Amino acid sequence: MEKIKTVIDNKWFKFGVSFAGIISAVVMAYFDYIVFFYNIEYTNKKVFAVMAPVFCVLVALLSLYTRRSPVTAVIAMVNCLLFFPLLLLDWGNWPLLVPAAALTVFCFFNCHMNETLKTIFGTFFLLLYILGGIVFYLFTNVFGVSTVNTLVDTSVSPSGAFRCYVIDAKNKATGKKYVYIQPNTLDIDKGFMRLDTTIKKLVRQEANPVEFTCEWEGPQLYINGEEYFNENNYIKIENGEARYDIADRGWTYTYFSLDFPISTTVNTFKSRIDNFLSRKKEDEEPEVVVITRDAERSTSDEAETEGDAENKSEE
Repeated sequence: MEKIKTVIDNKWFKFGVSFAGIISAVVMAYFDYIVFFYNIEYTNKKVFAVMAPVFCVLVALLSLYTRRSPVTAVIAMVNCLLFFPLLLLDWGNWPLLVPAAALTVFCFFNCHMNETLKTIFGTFFLLLYILGGIVFYLFTNVFGVSTVNTLVDTSVSPSGAFRCYVIDAKNKATGKKYVYIQPNTLDIDKGFMRLDTTIKKLVRQEANPVEFTCEWEGPQLYINGEEYFNENNYIKIENGEARYDIADRGWTYTYFSLDFPISTTVNTFKSRIDNFLSRKKEDEEPEVVVITRDAERSTSDEAETEGDAENKSEE
C-alpha cells in the first residue's frame, strides 16, 4: 500500500499522467470542427446528456490530480481558446455547452500557475470572449440580413447521390425562396447524434411571391420545367467508385451562409463607378477616321463635281 501511495504521489508519475489530459483538448477541437462543417442533430439526447457530464467529470478529476503539472496548465489555456468558437457557433446547444463550459472554467482556476501570469491570461480570455462575442453578433445580426427560414420541400435524386431542398427565407421585406443542392451521402451517424453536412450549392433564388416545383428526371433536376442541375457534372469515378467532384465549383463548405446588404451595396456602388468611368473614357477618346485611297478619290470627284456646278451657275 505504501508503495502504491509513493508512486501516486510521485511528481514524475503525475507529470506523465497529465499528458492524458490532452484528450480533452482533442475532443474540444473535434467539436469545433463538426459545429463548423456540420449541423448536429441529437438522435438520443439521453445518452449524450449522460456521456458529456461523465466525460467532463473524469477530465476534471484528472486535472485536479495533476494540477501542479505544467502540461495541465497548458491544456487548460488551450481549452479556453478552443471553447470560444464552440460557444459562438453552437449557441443554444446546451447539452454540449454547459458541461464544456464547466470543465473549461474549472481547469483554468484549478491549474497551478503564477498568479500574475494567470491574471494576464484571465484578462486576455475575458476580453476575447466579450469583444469577440460583440463582433460576432454584429457580423451575423447587424451587417447580415435577419431571416426566418422555413423548409418548404425536399427531394432526393434517383441515384441517392444528391438531395434538393427549398427554403423560404422571410425578412423585413417579402423575402426570397432558395433552392439548394447537397451531397446526400456525407452525413455521419454517431449513434447518439447525427452530423448533417453543411456543404451545399445554391442553384436558384427568387424574391417572393414565387413557387418552385422541383422534379428529378434521372440525374437532372428541373425547377418549374427548366434544368438547373445535373449530378453527372459533379461525380467522378476513381478506382471503380463514384466520388463527389465539388471542389471550387460554387459550393459552400462552412457554417456561414449569410446575405450581407452592406457588402452588396458597396459592390453595386463600385460597379456603377467603374461603368461610369469606362463610359467617360470612351467619350473622351478622339474619334479616329481612316481614309482610304478610294475614299480620297470619291472625295476629290465630289469636289470636282461641285466646282463644275458652281462654274455653270456663274455662266
